[in-house]
Amino acid sequence: MIFVAKNEYINYLLTFKIKRMKKKLYFTFAILLVILVVLQFIPSKLPPNSSVPVAENIQVQNASNEVMAILKTSCYDCHSNQTDYRWYTHVKPVTWLIARDVSKGREALNFSEWNTYEKRKLIRKLGGIKEEVIKEEMPMKIYTLMHPDAKLNQSQILLITDWTDQETKKIMGQ
Repeated sequence: MIFVAKNEYINYLLTFKIKRMKKKLYFTFAILLVILVVLQFIPSKLPPNSSVPVAENIQVQNASNEVMAILKTSCYDCHSNQTDYRWYTHVKPVTWLIARDVSKGREALNFSEWNTYEKRKLIRKLGGIKEEVIKEEMPMKIYTLMHPDAKLNQSQILLITDWTDQETKKIMGQ
C-alpha cells in the first residue's frame, strides 16, 4: 500500500515537472518570437546593386562561357554589384549577416569593377580566386547551404584555376 502511494506520488511529481517545463518552453518560444518580430522593425540597409550589367566587365579577361556561368552562379552574389537578394535576405537577423558578407565580398573582389583594376591588382585577384577555390573556401559553406547549385565540383574548380593561370600569364605578357 505504501509502495503504491509512493509510486503515485512520484508520477504526480514527474507530471507536474513536465507541465512546468512545457510552460517554460512555450514562454521561451513566445519571447523569442516577439524578439524576432520586433527585430523586423529595426531599419537596415543591404549593399545597393548597380544598374550596369556585369557580364561585359569580366568577359574582357577572356573568360569562356563555362567560366562565366560558374562565376555568375557561384561568385556574383557577393562579388559584384549585381547581388540577387532573395526573400530571406529581408528577414532580420539574416539581413545583417548577408549585408556584412556582401560588403566584405565586394571589398575583397568586385567583378563589377574588374576593368578598373590595374595589372598588379588583377594578378593578385586572380591568385586569390585560385587559392580560395582550391582550398574550397569559396563559395562560403553558408552560401552553398541556401544555393546548392553554387557549390563547385572538381571539374569546375579545374576550369576556374586554369582560367586564372591563363589570365595571369596573359597579363604578365608570357
